[in-house]
Amino acid sequence: CVSSPFLSGRQPSAHATLLIFPKPTHEFRLPADISTPLVLIGPGTGIAPFIGFLSHRLAQIASLESTEAAHVASEGTWRGSYELNPDELNISKSDVKGLNVAADYLCKQKTGDVDLFFGCRHSDHDYLYQHELERFRDVGFISNLYTAFSRDDKEHKTYVQTLMLTDETCGKRLVEMITKKQASVYICGDGNAMGRDVQNAIVSLLAKDLMDSGKCETAEQAKSGGIAKIDQMKSFGKFVLDIWS
Repeated sequence: CVSSPFLSGRQPSAHATLLIFPKPTHEFRLPADISTPLVLIGPGTGIAPFIGFLSHRLAQIASLESTEAAHVASEGTWRGSYELNPDELNISKSDVKGLNVAADYLCKQKTGDVDLFFGCRHSDHDYLYQHELERFRDVGFISNLYTAFSRDDKEHKTYVQTLMLTDETCGKRLVEMITKKQASVYICGDGNAMGRDVQNAIVSLLAKDLMDSGKCETAEQAKSGGIAKIDQMKSFGKFVLDIWS
């Protein structure tokens, strides 16, 4: 983050002015339906908005628990440690029906899988939000956490796109999320090469799947099919990028 070194180098008593220019986006947002699976790809500081995504979805899940409580209360089956006087509840029959309908709808929604890709140079000091991400994974909120540390191995540089192409299990899972589970894909981070390389890696995986399944006869047809799939997803807001250079 460019501003971090600037701020960390200032003296506590020094007066500093930092100009901030927010850039609102109408595309880079979570799907309203929590059952939509997510593929989040955020190397480096690109991980930051996804922490917000994950926290927001957690809040949505917590709201489901609240509607379950409302459902129980409206049915009169609550067995808590306190008592309510019916005269104190200003709720009509239509209100109760509305609570039940909302609870039924929300509680039947299933939370979609979340696969997250993170990459940086060194695992020992560049791994941003490490504890948060690992905690999300350990409790099962992140289904799969894929990490790539490009400078940990001095002989071979591994980036998130490298992981997609060289880890067979990871690659098959990514294709499954896109083609079978209809996941929404989000890519955030440095646009000098990462965004392009990640898209090319996904195209290659989709093309391989088309060839393996016999849906395409030539590599050229398969590649065109992979590109078409991503273009289609972009048109429906299911493949979204927030890239900077």
